[in-house]
Amino acid sequence: RPPRADGAARRLGGGGCVMPCARTDFGQHPKRQDPNTMPKAYQLRIALRDFKPAIYRDVLVSPATPLPKLHKLIQAAMGWDNAHMYGFALPKKNERYYSVPAENRFDIPDPLDLLNSTNHETDFKLNDLLKAPKDKLLYLYDFGDDWEHIITLQAIVETESALPHLLQAEQGCPPEDCGGPSGAVYWASVWHDKAHEEHDIALDMFGRHEPGWLDVAALQKAVQKLQLKPRKKSISTPKET
Repeated sequence: RPPRADGAARRLGGGGCVMPCARTDFGQHPKRQDPNTMPKAYQLRIALRDFKPAIYRDVLVSPATPLPKLHKLIQAAMGWDNAHMYGFALPKKNERYYSVPAENRFDIPDPLDLLNSTNHETDFKLNDLLKAPKDKLLYLYDFGDDWEHIITLQAIVETESALPHLLQAEQGCPPEDCGGPSGAVYWASVWHDKAHEEHDIALDMFGRHEPGWLDVAALQKAVQKLQLKPRKKSISTPKET
C-alpha cells in the first residue's frame, strides 16, 4: 500500500488531472437571510481535504441539526458507505483534525481514555459550533484512511426547500479503504494504466467509471431520504348516535 498523504494537495493520477471536472448544480439557490429575521437554513460547503480538483458538496441544512444527523448528511451527500468511525473538531485557522485538542473535538468518547476525553457529539448541534459565515468545522471519517473534510458556513439563508437539500456537487469521492488521499492518487493512476500489473485491482476499486465520476441521482436520493416527512393529519369521522 502506498504511503499516506502528507497534507499537500494532490491530483488523482499523479502528474495530471485524470478526474473529469464533474460538477452538478441543482439550482434553487436560496436568498441570503435578512439579519432582522430568524435564520432558516445554513448553507454549508463540505470539502474533502487534500485533493485537486476539489471534491465538495454545497448543502442546505437546519442550524439546529444534531451532530449525529450532520454525520448522516455528510455520508449521503459525499457518497460514502458509512462503514467507519468518525469525529468532529473545531479548528484554529488551518489546524488539522489530529492537532485539535480533545476539548475541541466532538465524537463518541472512549470510556477507557478519561485523560483525553472528548465532547460527546450527541450533546451538540450545528449552531452550537458554527455561528457566522466563514466559521469552519472539521469532520474526519475513517480513523485509518483519514478522510478529512472541511465544513464551511457560507451563508445563513432563507429557503423554501425541504431540509437537508443538496445544492451542488463536484467530483466523486475516492473508493473507501484505498489508503487515504495518497492511496487514491496511486490507484487512480493505475486505473488509467491498462498495462499496470495491478490494473484489475484498480478496476475493482473504481469500477468501469473514470475516477471522479459522480452518480448524481444516487446522491440526490440519499439526501432526500434524510428530509423530514410532514405528518399526515388524521381525519376523524363523527360517531353515530
